[in-house]
Amino acid sequence: MSQLNTPQGKLSPDDRYELAARAQNQQRLNYPKHLIGLGLLLVVVSLVVLVISWQVRSAAQEANTRVAYELTQIEQLITDIQTLEATQATSQDRDRGQPIPDMLSKFKRYGIQAKLENDIGLPKNPKSRPEGNARLMSYPYTLRDPSLEHLLDWVRISIDQTPGLGVTSMEIKPAKQDWTMTITLSRYERNQ
Repeated sequence: MSQLNTPQGKLSPDDRYELAARAQNQQRLNYPKHLIGLGLLLVVVSLVVLVISWQVRSAAQEANTRVAYELTQIEQLITDIQTLEATQATSQDRDRGQPIPDMLSKFKRYGIQAKLENDIGLPKNPKSRPEGNARLMSYPYTLRDPSLEHLLDWVRISIDQTPGLGVTSMEIKPAKQDWTMTITLSRYERNQ
């Protein structure tokens, strides 16, 4: 090892070079690149984990919202069923789903009662569609009468006097001398 201090107080060029090389080596030892690389790697890994966990959280939150909505719908259906069961238990309208064998003749009587000018005749293509332990009876009619009031009276009387009867579709068109009403009346009947 050479002496850094010479008697003149000046360093030779070789000594200066050696001193610079030692300082540079010491600086490299004091500047650990591997720790910085390791720190950057940890930052990248933590960002990847953050993105993945954010995506998983978003998917779980969407699933939770969907399940909460379905639960609300189920609770509403349960409430509706309980209300219907309570109504059915206290209802005096026990024959609501009973089959009515003379329905078409009743419709004719209701037409006379509503003072329709023409006989209502038979329905066009009546249908019976099974649904569970019941069947949906549909009665499509096309009626003509000079008085719209009489046509609507027939509908009102039919619905009022037939338990469970409802209007599925109705179309009213004016003509020169009369009104044309195309209507479908429907009713659920229990299978026997």
